[in-house]
Amino acid sequence: MKPGIRAPKTYRLWSRLFRLSLAGLFLLTSACATGQTNLLQRSKPGPQWPEAPMAPQIEWVRSISTPEDAGIGVSFWKKIVKLIAGPDPRQFTKPYGVLYDAADRLFVADTGAGVVHLMDTRQRQYRRITKEQGRAFISPIGLAEDASGRLYITDSEAGAVYRYDLATGQLSLFMGKLARPTGIAYNAVNHLLYISETTAHRVLAVDENAKVKWSFGDTPGSIGTVPFNLPTDVTVDRKGQVYVNDPLNYKIRIFTPEGLQVGQFGAMGDSSGEMNKPKGIAVDPEGSIYVADALLDAVQIFDDTGQFLFTFGGVGTEDGAFWMPSGIFIRGEFIFVTDTYNQRIQIFRRVAPERESSAVSGVAAAPKR
Repeated sequence: MKPGIRAPKTYRLWSRLFRLSLAGLFLLTSACATGQTNLLQRSKPGPQWPEAPMAPQIEWVRSISTPEDAGIGVSFWKKIVKLIAGPDPRQFTKPYGVLYDAADRLFVADTGAGVVHLMDTRQRQYRRITKEQGRAFISPIGLAEDASGRLYITDSEAGAVYRYDLATGQLSLFMGKLARPTGIAYNAVNHLLYISETTAHRVLAVDENAKVKWSFGDTPGSIGTVPFNLPTDVTVDRKGQVYVNDPLNYKIRIFTPEGLQVGQFGAMGDSSGEMNKPKGIAVDPEGSIYVADALLDAVQIFDDTGQFLFTFGGVGTEDGAFWMPSGIFIRGEFIFVTDTYNQRIQIFRRVAPERESSAVSGVAAAPKR
């Protein structure tokens, strides 16, 4: 339009409407961005376990499949991106390892996408941890975080463990040339990492400089005489005891930090208390042991002596059901389970039998199903 010539009335009207629309859109997306989602608060009433007439001890909290489910990002733009570019690349593909740290960060090792999803629910930021220049890991499986805020990632197919500095965002090779590393756990008692070398049938105890202090399992020079058969997932309790999933022996084995066996439990089968395809293991602050079984589509709970208590979950796609669960992680009263083929993380909460869950969750008690 030439200088000095006033725009037609119709043009000015449409221009004003366009600016108002932009302002409204900005306010809408800003409102969405400031809305907080408490990851550990129940999103809606859901199932509880065990079933009546027993008092509930586990309640379903919510499911996470994308950063938006964790309160990160703007759902409006997510819809626009889906219309233009297809499925959200931040959607879990084939999740396995899961970790939730003291800084309220959720980490998910996604073997299907070859990445580790990082959801920082305090800063409301999402990040994909990859190798150099965005290259994918081959098969990221296990996750652990040490006392210095460094994340460790096992890549089973690459035979490597990587270390990611959460403060600087730098990734480095921690250990290489390993025999299919899968499980990994940090022991806060002796400040060592325990890494299962699956096809070497052993577990390594490693310091922060990647020096192997000792190993245990079915290898020459190992401590003890316990034969592993392709050990996978590893966890550590508050006392520093090490728990190893020995899946082809259908056992959970318990060791001192030095690698001396002090207990074991488990038997092959598909009934309550038996194991079909055990995967992730975790121990709660009271010492109860949780085992995710992929073929039972459930999590089984045992006491500290290995006696079966009860099961939660079941096959399906609804809230609280599983399709081949794998990883499991416990922080305080919350339980994080990787529901692998449902492409989500499900969060559960331990509920003391004598108290009502509604008193702490802010919602009405869920009907038992």
